[in-house]
Amino acid sequence: MSNTASVHVTVWGKGEPAVFVHGSFGWGEETWREQRPLADSYRLMLVDRRGFGGSPSDGPVDFDRDAQDVADLLVDGAHLVGHSYGGVVSLLAAGRKPTAVRTLTVIEPPAIGLVRGNPAVEEFSTGVAQAMDEARDPSDYYARFLRNFGFPARDEELTGPALEAARSSWSERNPAEADIPFEDLAGIRTLVVRGDWAAAPRTASERGRVVFHAVCDVLVERLGAESATFPSAHNPQLLGSPFNERLRAFWEAA
Repeated sequence: MSNTASVHVTVWGKGEPAVFVHGSFGWGEETWREQRPLADSYRLMLVDRRGFGGSPSDGPVDFDRDAQDVADLLVDGAHLVGHSYGGVVSLLAAGRKPTAVRTLTVIEPPAIGLVRGNPAVEEFSTGVAQAMDEARDPSDYYARFLRNFGFPARDEELTGPALEAARSSWSERNPAEADIPFEDLAGIRTLVVRGDWAAAPRTASERGRVVFHAVCDVLVERLGAESATFPSAHNPQLLGSPFNERLRAFWEAA
């Protein structure tokens, strides 16, 4: 494990560097636990964004500040992988340091500013804002956030790192405000990953699938990116081997 000036980074393995950025409600080792087998050939650097995991909180979470933290970690030839909110952070970080990024992989990033006007997107965005405004505490926000996705969620008290991750997620700047730097990303070999949401509850599929697939479609088209779909909802990396094999092949082809 190591620390930069601002964030905690867990390091697994040796070899070509691969920087992994988690999304909301998670942290490095929790989000990317199934990717550890990739450490047989790569140096995996699992970032804890500020206020998550081993990184101390430093006020409200902001994707621009997170992007600079990640950009500061990038060295020439780095592979960069971001999940959900961390996918937005990774798009911005790669745009700040494009010559250092060998490949970029994003998993269902909520860059919903790209698809405003879509009724499902507007309903989802309004629901997140309402959850933030009406939540009583971090645990309540987590449950409300899941319900806005269309998933059933029990009211339960979070503890430990999960509680702190929920607290930080409650303060996250709206990713719809992110300005994706397409011109700066144009030369980066990119993979856009999504779940098929086939086994998700109908309400989740009707909302989450529509919202995230709309964003992914725009990214694939505008970046000329490769696309991969897995039998999962929003967390295809947790499938382990199928995801890892696709990611490894993408890296090796670069």
